[in-house]
Amino acid sequence: EWRDPARAATPFQTGAFLGSWYETLGHEPDVKPAIVEVRAADGRAAALWPLVCYRNHKQKLWEVGFADGELTDNCVPLTGEGFAHDPNAFAALWRATMMALPPADVLRFAKSPQEIGGSPNPMTSLSGAFADPLSRHIVDMPGTFEEYSASRTTKFSKEQRRVWRVFTRNEGAAFEIQTDPSRALMLFAQFETLQEARMREIGVNYRLGAPAYREFSRRLIERGVADGSVVFGALTAGDELVGGLIGLTNGRDVAFVRICFAPGKWTASSPGRLVLEKTIEALHARGFRSVDLSVGDFPYKYDFGVRLEPLSGLLLPLSLRGRPTWARHAVRQRLKKSAWVRALRDRWAARGKKAEIPNSAG
Repeated sequence: EWRDPARAATPFQTGAFLGSWYETLGHEPDVKPAIVEVRAADGRAAALWPLVCYRNHKQKLWEVGFADGELTDNCVPLTGEGFAHDPNAFAALWRATMMALPPADVLRFAKSPQEIGGSPNPMTSLSGAFADPLSRHIVDMPGTFEEYSASRTTKFSKEQRRVWRVFTRNEGAAFEIQTDPSRALMLFAQFETLQEARMREIGVNYRLGAPAYREFSRRLIERGVADGSVVFGALTAGDELVGGLIGLTNGRDVAFVRICFAPGKWTASSPGRLVLEKTIEALHARGFRSVDLSVGDFPYKYDFGVRLEPLSGLLLPLSLRGRPTWARHAVRQRLKKSAWVRALRDRWAARGKKAEIPNSAG
């Protein structure tokens, strides 16, 4: 019943994604699956919460949160006919959810979108909700792809056409959306190598190289390419991967989650930006009119004309041991909203800038 793609509010709630997640990261030490199903009084499916109970070693607490592990950009439940978007009607569903949770100290949700299936997300109205520091980066393409391309800067559009010409001069150079799981896995092995090398080059801790993360990714690629819930765009030269982009889809929305590009001679064709544009163009041809470039705030995304959509979080105490964590968080959130604190921070920032101005008398 819950594998119906229509119930997946975002691309991160598909059967391929959640099944792969619970089979791998869900079996990590100190992680306990806590999937909660809620039905309305008349028996209709209301919500399926893909949750886990996990050990926060830093704070020495047990927390309940979404199946995430820093892999999920949009954390919401799967929804059914009995799901209530109105905050007042949602209250009963939320009480049933809370009563079904396993013993823990804190409930911590992050990266919840403002809408679920085109309607307001009632979780944003709960006591304990707060503004998440991360945002979605959405590219809208309401008209033709040519109209979208024309909406970007002339310089950027000309550069994209140039690098495509440079790339296609290479023998066997092509762009393709992977539909064969076997070829997708072969290319993904190169994808991982390229991405890991790049992360080490810029000094980033590559967590995706850990065994559980690798196995999750491979299962997701194999299943998702087969059932269409994974979009794998690839710039290739024969069997060599030059640029790769992986996205998730529930059939209505698309979210890009990983990108890689080959170094050396291929940098002249800007394969990272190129594979992103070609994948967006292919998705537009399939009928998609917006794509999510994920939560990372990187300058290159603005070249593609993104708009930001804020995300929300939720923190609630579930035990006496969890109340200090909740109290500290609540105080920080109030201070962030304080006009007096903002004015004081701006004043100190202005003083710091003055101190940095060199003495012009020399």
